[in-house]
Amino acid sequence: MSARRFGCLGAAALLAACQPADPDRSDDRADIHALLVEYGRTLDARDFDGFAELFAHDGVYVAGVPGAEPLSGPEAGEAMRRTFADNALGFAEPNYHLFFNETVAFTGRDSATATSQSLYMVPGEDGAPRAAMMARYDDALVREGGRWKFGRRTVRGQMPAPR
Repeated sequence: MSARRFGCLGAAALLAACQPADPDRSDDRADIHALLVEYGRTLDARDFDGFAELFAHDGVYVAGVPGAEPLSGPEAGEAMRRTFADNALGFAEPNYHLFFNETVAFTGRDSATATSQSLYMVPGEDGAPRAAMMARYDDALVREGGRWKFGRRTVRGQMPAPR
């Protein structure tokens, strides 16, 4: 191999070694996963104050039909408290959220977007779990006070609840 070709290869290898590597975001991904799961855990436990705390200080929750008004975290907690108390769909307890198809994309050091889906499971007539609703979540996430929180969580029904 000629000295010139060897020098070019060496320079290319050195340049490649000097390029900044993507930062390891595995801890952030784990913390974001925990936030997404905590959403379901707080609702399943009827911990509406804990649910409200999942939102950033200016975070909003948008759920239901198109054109729904965004609710602040505390407003969303109270709305969920009323929804579960009213139980208009007559769901028996216990019930559970199951989450899947989670994707996360970092948009900055302290910001990310995420999408995920969930099945809301309730006991069937025979007591066996059955899927009652399915939803898609589109999230804008922010790190606030060292914790990942929802800057905006938009919920879209994919499989409607029975009437």
